[in-house]
This record gives sequence, C-alpha cells and structure tokens, in this order.
Amino acid sequence: KVSALASRPAAEAPKKKRAIGGFRGGVVGFLLGVTTAGAFGFVYLIEEYQKATSLVLSSVDELEKSSLKVKEYVKKIESVEAQLQKIRENGATTQQLAQLKADWRKQSDVLTRDHLELKAHVWEIEQDVDSALGRPASKK
Repeated sequence: KVSALASRPAAEAPKKKRAIGGFRGGVVGFLLGVTTAGAFGFVYLIEEYQKATSLVLSSVDELEKSSLKVKEYVKKIESVEAQLQKIRENGATTQQLAQLKADWRKQSDVLTRDHLELKAHVWEIEQDVDSALGRPASKK
C-alpha cells in the first residue's frame, strides 16, 4: 500500500468534500424563499396599486363629468333667472291689469255716451232740416 501512495503525485492529495450543512442550507433556503415571496408580494402590490389608481382616475373622470353637468345646469338656471327678472321688470302686475281694465271700461262708457249724444244731435238736425223743407218729421 505504501507503493500505491508513493506512486500518486503529491498534488493529488485527497480533497475534503465540503457538504452544505443543514444550517447553511437553511439560511440559503430562507433567503431564497424570502426573496421569492418579496418579489411576488411586490408584484402583487404593484398590480393592486395600478387597480386602485385606475379606480381613482375613473372616479375623478366621473366627478369631472358630473361637475360639468352641474355647471351647465347652473348656467341654465342663471339664464332662466335673468329671463324671469326681465319679465318681472317689463310685465304688468295683477293690480296694474285691474286698473287698466277699469280705465278701459271708463273710456268705453265715455265713448258710448258721446256716440249716443252725437246720434241725438244728428236726429235733432234731421228734424230741423225736415221742418225747414216742409217734410213730415220722421219718428225715431
């Protein structure tokens, strides 16, 4: 056996195998697992963040559309209020209409009375003309 050992070169000394021990393997496995879980957790958080961001953006868009509708309604209400104010300024009140109606009735009565007076006056003139011409007086 000595000759077998002597025939081997000195450089080929038996190498010690260093097996990964249980502790080192556990630490490496733990670090690998934490890194993998952290990566998956990070990806999940990014996806959730993107979903939440898109929901917030859609809510902001809906809010903007709603606010534009409200602005349009406010403009319409303001224009209607302006028109109503013009109508109030230019329109007649019930009291003014009643006064106008009473004035119209008075004017109508005056015109009717004047018409009857003129008719009576014309009849008198007809009577005078008939008597001057010697015609018999007409009965009216």
